[in-house]
Amino acid sequence: MALAIRAVAALSLLLGGLALAQNALVVNGLQVAGSTNELVQGTAYAPAAAFASALGARYYVDTDTTVATLQLGGHVLEAQVVTDPAKAARADALHLDGRGIAGTSAVIQEGTVMVPVKPVAEALGASVAYLQNEHTVVVVQPRAELTGITTQGSGPGQQLVLHLSAPVGYSRFFNQPVATLQLHFDRTSVAPQLGGVVGDAFVRADASDTGGGTDVRIQLADGSGYQMYSLPDGAGFRLVVSFSAGGGPARASAHIVLDPGHGGPDPGIAFPGYGSEASLTLAFTERLQKELQARGFDVVLTRTGDYGVSAQTRSQDGIGADLFVSIHGAALPAGQFHAYYLGDATGIDSLAMAVRQNAQSAVQSQDISALRRSILLGLVPQLAVGRSFAEGLGTQLFQSGGYRSSDTSGAPLYVLGGAAGRGVLLEFSPQDLASTTLPTDLADALTKLLASGGATQ
Repeated sequence: MALAIRAVAALSLLLGGLALAQNALVVNGLQVAGSTNELVQGTAYAPAAAFASALGARYYVDTDTTVATLQLGGHVLEAQVVTDPAKAARADALHLDGRGIAGTSAVIQEGTVMVPVKPVAEALGASVAYLQNEHTVVVVQPRAELTGITTQGSGPGQQLVLHLSAPVGYSRFFNQPVATLQLHFDRTSVAPQLGGVVGDAFVRADASDTGGGTDVRIQLADGSGYQMYSLPDGAGFRLVVSFSAGGGPARASAHIVLDPGHGGPDPGIAFPGYGSEASLTLAFTERLQKELQARGFDVVLTRTGDYGVSAQTRSQDGIGADLFVSIHGAALPAGQFHAYYLGDATGIDSLAMAVRQNAQSAVQSQDISALRRSILLGLVPQLAVGRSFAEGLGTQLFQSGGYRSSDTSGAPLYVLGGAAGRGVLLEFSPQDLASTTLPTDLADALTKLLASGGATQ
């Protein structure tokens, strides 16, 4: 009887949400540090950023709306973030592609966003098990196969579609001198007899197996730019590369809006020895404003002192701007930065709402579904500008000051909505924000990109 009770108890712990003794977390054979079962009874939690990285998912948290988002394989998982673990069991805790799913909220623990392991992993296509004897939660994702490379349409607006059998993470690098987009898919192999594809807006696309993953090399045609988005497709997903003709140069008197993050009752991250994120970003944007004004640009700030500004007001300040730059601090090594642009938000209502509510001057009288289709198909041209600037900064800041971009990706960030995509959110280390060299280097980089229309093609 005692043995049967123990067996039933162990099974109930697993199926009920992994209510474990202090445990380890292993994802695809690699251990993820920091997991715990002490936040919410009955649920194992893991640091959101580390867990997302292990899954190959893109992760970001919008502190204005207190929502943590993970994107993988065309799916978007949103988790409400709470500060009190006792309030984690709420009806709107988790949403997958806009639909509510079972699970508890994300929880902030000592400044770190923690997410529930089991519901998040399973929602993104992974399987979860508990090795009782080893007190270890094991998460395993299926390997994927690149089953096809096809084209849609013709001419400069042609699309290239990559078909994958399972959700996996991927990275990209645009080699500007040779106009080549290089994609790497983790845990993926190429289907037998899958050959290269030639197109109109691109010269050729080829795939090859390499190091446990798959590389896809796409050489763009002269004058072509690109956008990317992913869509769920059965158990797998489609990655769509949408091409477009390159844009012209920006006006010499471009209007730039600089947004120093946080402020007032929201100090942001506290950086020992450097002060609050709010004070660092304000001082930095004031120096950056002077550098840009000296180069002939019209530059305004969304706040000029230590007071709070709502996300809606910041976003609306971006309406009509040629470029909107939101500055934030992050726990990064000196010399590294993150760059985010508006995009890659299939199924997220907040992206459509942001552009609809805050950029009506750019997008008139479209219903939500039509607007979302326009965004995803690359028919709102301003969205390409944010991506171009985010990616172009990786090249320009490295050339000017040796800064390296460790994350460049799209996110449905509300604050960028007013600029209708003509904006970027940048995160720098406290050391770099406090430096005297970064404002000059960033001003030089933005000037070069504005002169070329932000084009990285």
